[in-house]
Amino acid sequence: MKTIKTHLVNILFLMLFSTWANGGELAGLWQEYNDDTGNPEALIRIEKLSDDSYQGKIEKILPEATTNAAMLCKNCQGDLHNRPLLGLRILSGLHRKDTTRFEGGQIIDPDDGKIYRCNIRLLEDGKTIEVTGYLSFNWIGHSEIWRRIASGK
Repeated sequence: MKTIKTHLVNILFLMLFSTWANGGELAGLWQEYNDDTGNPEALIRIEKLSDDSYQGKIEKILPEATTNAAMLCKNCQGDLHNRPLLGLRILSGLHRKDTTRFEGGQIIDPDDGKIYRCNIRLLEDGKTIEVTGYLSFNWIGHSEIWRRIASGK
């Protein structure tokens, strides 16, 4: 009986550790893809702030071209109107809900300039996130898969 309890405790420990080891952290460099072509479109750097919220900025626009540095958020409103896309904060206000979910944030779509509510789910491999932007209800939104860049931690 003692052996079974020991094995159960070990299994529970391994399960908890594997969730953490699989990259339970959202901070890092993530590659975003074009919905239509599936080609890499940008690298987004997600950082954890001192208030335990997360924000993400465009670090690189793909494919690399000198003209990308001059790209502006022409459809963005207010202070973001005509701001350069490079360095633009597109994610903000996300907070960890549990080991795999981050909620309560906002995401800007630079293509249309609209601001959407945002949730992120870290997938089991720790190298993939599902980013969902929505207007009113989470289940009436649009999701994208972003992949972690290995050197971006």
